[in-house]
Amino acid sequence: MLFILKHNFAKKHDLFAQNIVDWITHLGEYKTFETPRFCSEKEISIGSKSFINVDFKKILIEELKKLSKNYKDIFATDNFVNTLKDKPFFFTHDYQNFAKKIFEKLDEFSIYLRHKLIHIASYCLRRFGTLEISIIKKDEITSERFKDIYKIAEVINAIIKQRRKETKKAHIIIDRLKNSYEMNYFREKYSGYHTIAINRDEVYRKKSIKDKINRLYDDETKVNENFKLIEFIDRTEYLVSDFKDGKFEGFDVENCVQKADYHLWYDKRLSDITFFDKFQKEKNGNLTFENKILDKTNEFYVYQPLLIQILKLTALIKQPGMITPSYTERIMQIAYNTKLNSGCISRQVGAVVTDKNFSVKGIGWNEVANGQLPCSSRDIRDFANSDDINNNGFTLFELGKSDHKYKDSKDFKEKLLEDIAKVENGLNENLKGRPCSFCFKSHHNAYEAKENQVHTRSLHAEENAMLQISKFGGQPLIGGNLFTTASTCELCAKKAYQLGIKNIFYIDVYPGISREQILNNGFNIPKIFAFQGAIGRGFNKLYEQFMSHKDETFIRTKFKATTNPKEQASQLQSIIGSKINPEDEALKNHLNSLKNDPEIIEKIVELMKKGLEKQN
Repeated sequence: MLFILKHNFAKKHDLFAQNIVDWITHLGEYKTFETPRFCSEKEISIGSKSFINVDFKKILIEELKKLSKNYKDIFATDNFVNTLKDKPFFFTHDYQNFAKKIFEKLDEFSIYLRHKLIHIASYCLRRFGTLEISIIKKDEITSERFKDIYKIAEVINAIIKQRRKETKKAHIIIDRLKNSYEMNYFREKYSGYHTIAINRDEVYRKKSIKDKINRLYDDETKVNENFKLIEFIDRTEYLVSDFKDGKFEGFDVENCVQKADYHLWYDKRLSDITFFDKFQKEKNGNLTFENKILDKTNEFYVYQPLLIQILKLTALIKQPGMITPSYTERIMQIAYNTKLNSGCISRQVGAVVTDKNFSVKGIGWNEVANGQLPCSSRDIRDFANSDDINNNGFTLFELGKSDHKYKDSKDFKEKLLEDIAKVENGLNENLKGRPCSFCFKSHHNAYEAKENQVHTRSLHAEENAMLQISKFGGQPLIGGNLFTTASTCELCAKKAYQLGIKNIFYIDVYPGISREQILNNGFNIPKIFAFQGAIGRGFNKLYEQFMSHKDETFIRTKFKATTNPKEQASQLQSIIGSKINPEDEALKNHLNSLKNDPEIIEKIVELMKKGLEKQN
């Protein structure tokens, strides 16, 4: 919103409003788009041009007039960022109320189109560094395309600095960061920054969105249209993989989730405080719910109310190490650290398997079989000169030493060499000392025009963890637990089910059908839990104490154990007495007379002073 106001600023309210209306109109009209946006007059946006130019413009003029006069100083300046650092504006009541009213008005027509408008604006700012339609329309890729990747982050940072200057401290929530590079910007900028991912059951998530839209519109068709399109934009923002092609200006929610420091889980049932009146704790320590004893992997043990999760997070931010990690956090952190061993060039995944008592029995990461060279250690520049004797880690199949031919009668080596030839000009300059490996699965699948998980060189992290147990002495896993930093694919899900795994804890949803096809089928269905708590760098930041609790408590309170002076006197008398000649009765008797004297230490100090005076 700030950028839209800045770009379209004019001193007169009417002209200011007209500029904004014209910009939204041109953004929707400058070409034909696949999905609707304001003023594109396509599907849900039919009629939006009239709405923007009449109804929206009217409320825009009214609300601009209510803004405090100093907004002109904010938007008229050339140095937008520095001005925001110096002048309080974003957190003022005037601006917050203005933004609320404007968004509400846009929502009247379509909540999806309002989301889409902000989605497009933020993308353009990261991509082009401006909201100028003529530049957006050209859609040119320049050598400086990455210079504006932090455009939005820098303005947010300026707002934070201004707030800190004004209030002397700033505890700020940045809502809905959906670009992992913006996330990393704040992670590197502030030691006290934490990325928090919040998740909930998919059915309830969709119901919540639908309920919100229902509150806006009475027309069921309009509700369904907005819901369908919001679901589409959510999937787009989550599953987008543009950053893998070097396009960093888009949204990559999946990557943000993988890099999160803390994970929250929201369950509406648990957020009702009266819900916990249904629980009873027996004298033997068992917890019952509706007269049924709950084991410690029941969802009510694993998941906590959102309020409790936030209180815990806040306490740990304020006082790292105030409480110790939960059992799920401890084990998932092992899985997280384990994944760093992976030589997979696509994605690192870690896994831990435990028995039913959460005693760790095996750890694993996605990696090639023991004795083979990881993908990250192979280099395509060595491929052409490799053979079955000096293979540089390449397999016989990759080197063309098999009868396999693709439909064009070429073997794998011939096709890979063709791909290498396309990029080898300037390869060393582009890599600047970095290795250049390749993913066999991706290339083989591309050559066959298929998508097949079977052809991966690496063992998956989950199966590797399970195999470690049988490799070094079998132990039963029935009733045990599986922790994975991703979530189980179809292949690993079958293995976990067969081994009798009772509970599966995961961080990021695997884009497959393992849950519906395998895990939720049969008579021994395992429980599946989204991870809740601190992970990765966040785990160490939140649980590592600045100093020991004991030392900090003493510094703050001076609380310590009180030493009994008589006990000190008794111990001192015993030590001195062991050095006195047994035949010196007079000295022994004098010492015994001091046995319970609480001032014995002070008297000895006085004697030492007199001895020094006599010596001098």
